[in-house]
Amino acid sequence: MLNLPPINPHSYQPLREQVYDLVREAILTGMLPPGEQITEVSIADQLKVSRTPTREAIRMLEQEGLIVIIPRKGAFVTGIKSMKEINDIFQVRVVLEGLAASLAAENITVKQLEKLNQQTELITSCLANADIKGCIEIDTAFHRLICEASANDMLQKILDNLFEQITRFRGASLGSAGRLKEALDEHIALAQAITDREPEKAQELAIAHLENAKNCVLAVFQQQNRPK
Repeated sequence: MLNLPPINPHSYQPLREQVYDLVREAILTGMLPPGEQITEVSIADQLKVSRTPTREAIRMLEQEGLIVIIPRKGAFVTGIKSMKEINDIFQVRVVLEGLAASLAAENITVKQLEKLNQQTELITSCLANADIKGCIEIDTAFHRLICEASANDMLQKILDNLFEQITRFRGASLGSAGRLKEALDEHIALAQAITDREPEKAQELAIAHLENAKNCVLAVFQQQNRPK
């Protein structure tokens, strides 16, 4: 059963927006996986709200492309639609995050370096506990921190918009057999290159990391869509 956090009764945020935020977060972190059916009744009952804000939240998620409503069947979490979608998104990520890693190696602050190394320690702990959800959250934070450390406001703005849309790919990537350990090793190497102030090496490692992630997502997509 889906275990959503409770609604904040003291929030000034409209109920529909609170429901939207909670369900959206569940989708982006993989708590609600692609293909999962969601219903107004189940969400409203769990959050102890009426069906009206729940219905409005689902429509907002549909407009964002995170949910698809199929007539006479219901609402479902959208998945990865095609190999082209995967390739298109990673094509952009490779260029932008490679640049971010290079700039981070030049501009990262001492405080940001401490946080970066903390992220690698946290993902090591999640790996030991086979905590996929935790690994996805930390992986996202790791990439966001590198983006922030680039000290390029425009690059950060573009990547911030992209990060939320690609979180669903992380579940497909990190869920692959052996990929968590590989990703951890790649994170450690990348963090070291940034610590050592080596822009070219950091860029190369970031690109290699993303290419490996893309290959994992493609493999998962092919396996899921293999003719039966």
